[in-house]
Amino acid sequence: MRVSELITRYADFPLGAVDASVIAVAERYEVDRIATLDRRHFTVVKPEHIPTLTLLP
Repeated sequence: MRVSELITRYADFPLGAVDASVIAVAERYEVDRIATLDRRHFTVVKPEHIPTLTLLP
C-alpha cells in the first residue's frame, strides 16, 4: 500500500497517515496541485508522478 510505503520512506520525518494519503491519491489520479495550509510536509515528500506538487493557496 502506497501510504505505508511513504510513511516508511519518510520515517525520519513525521509524515502522518493523512498527509501520506493525500499524496497517494494525488499520485493515483495524477493530480499536480493540492490545496493545503501544511506546506512543510508537502514540500519535502516527492511524489512518483511529478517532481513536486504545486501547493495552493
